[in-house]
Order: sequence, then C-alpha cells, then structure tokens
Amino acid sequence: MASTGRPLIPAITPEQFHRICAHQRHHFGDSLMKTRHIRNAVISRAIALGLIAAAATFSAAAQSPAVEGRIALRDQSNTTLRVAAEQGLRTMMSELARGQAANARVPADFPIAVATFGELRKVSLGAGFEVSTIDPAPLMFAKQTADLSRMTRGTDTWKFMLLSDGRPVGLLDMNKVQGRWQAIGAGSSKLAEDLAASAPATGAGAFRFVRIYQATSDLIEVRGANNTAHYVPLRSARRSLSLSDAAAKSATLTSEELLPSLQSAVQGNLQRGRQ
Repeated sequence: MASTGRPLIPAITPEQFHRICAHQRHHFGDSLMKTRHIRNAVISRAIALGLIAAAATFSAAAQSPAVEGRIALRDQSNTTLRVAAEQGLRTMMSELARGQAANARVPADFPIAVATFGELRKVSLGAGFEVSTIDPAPLMFAKQTADLSRMTRGTDTWKFMLLSDGRPVGLLDMNKVQGRWQAIGAGSSKLAEDLAASAPATGAGAFRFVRIYQATSDLIEVRGANNTAHYVPLRSARRSLSLSDAAAKSATLTSEELLPSLQSAVQGNLQRGRQ
C-alpha cells in the first residue's frame, strides 16, 4: 500500500488534547470491580503478613512459563509482585463472597465467570503481564512504514489471569499504591477468555499486551520471523477498528496493516471528545 502521509490532526490546544486523552482512558470499557468492594487496609495487612512466608512458594512460578490447560501465556511477573497479587486475590475473593452461601449463584452481570460464590474460593492466579500502551501523539504522526513496537511503552500496571479448574474466569489488576503493589480490581472475564483463545499465536508463550486507550483497542504483540513484531487484535480492537472479516480471522497483522485503522480510530475518538 502506498504511503498516505501524515493524517490530519484536529486543531486543539495541548490542554484540550490531554483532557480528551484522559477522558478516553477513563472510559475504556474494562468492567472492573474497583476498590469500593475491597477494604484497602485489609489488603495491605494481608500483603505485609504474607510477603515473606509466601516468597519461596511463588519464586519458581514467577520465573517459568505459566501453562494452565490450553493457556500457554508466559508469566512475566517477579516474585514480589506475584506474592502481592496472590495475597490480594485471596482477600478480594473473600470480600466478594462475604455473607454469601457457598452454593448461592452469582448475579448475571458478575464480572468473574463463576457459577457460585463458593467457586470464588477456588480461583487461582495464572500468568501475569504488564499493560503496555502507545501514546496518541506519536501514533498519529507515524508514517505508514512505522514500527508500532518502537512506540510502545510500559505503564507499570499489571494484570494476572484468574483461573478456575484451568479455565480463564477473569483478570486481576495490580497497581502500586504508596510504593506497594496492591490489587485494585478484578473482572474482565471476556477479555480473559479472549487472551486465552489468542495464546497459540504467541508460540512459546512470550507476548506483550498493548492497550491503546484512545483507540479503545487491545492487542497482543508477538514476534514473528526475523524478530518482527506482529499483532493479534483482541475483541475490543476488532470492534473499534472495524477490521474486515479477512483481517479479523488472520492469525496476526503487521504494523503497516494496523496503523491506518488505529490512526482513524484515535482521530475519531479525539474529535468526539471535543463535542
């Protein structure tokens, strides 16, 4: 495809640009159960008490690929982060199940894909990975031949797969709060299923999860021949980028194939944010 040059950028001030970007990031549809369901003080005490005792238990798991049934995503976390995630998971599941009979069915819109509250006690931690992103400015000014992987940066936000009998049932979100890792939300069962289904495209399990907030798109970055970055568009990206049936069914897409759709989605969201 011939280069289309730089796309037209909406005429907005820097202040408007950053406000719109923040608005898009805030409203990204992730359906998390946030910390209003969790007593932060309880989580902090649980992590503090369990950190030393559990470190040896999780050290090996943090350094090796996490394979749960058909899920072949490689764990990318370190021991400290994984221990905090395990403690946060146990506290969060206990809080969600508090006051409920074990055989009581969860509500229809429950963000973790379990049948009963008792099943929450069996939920375990799977592979952990950092959320990476691409900022809108370099994306919008990128040429057609640009490499998306060179624009990608980490966010210091992490997600862990949640499993029940090896089945993906949700994701656990981890952020640093006052310098310490804490669980800040759980849910996104559809995204967990999408990640698991896309895992074979990673080959040996190595991948990078890329969330482009202003395009409301999630991608999995994998490495192909000659270490070239390729991308698996997840459900949000397939919807937001209006990918063709052929593109959606393709195992991976290149930066050149994705860039025009990403630029169009970002520009459209920025323009709608001004209205």
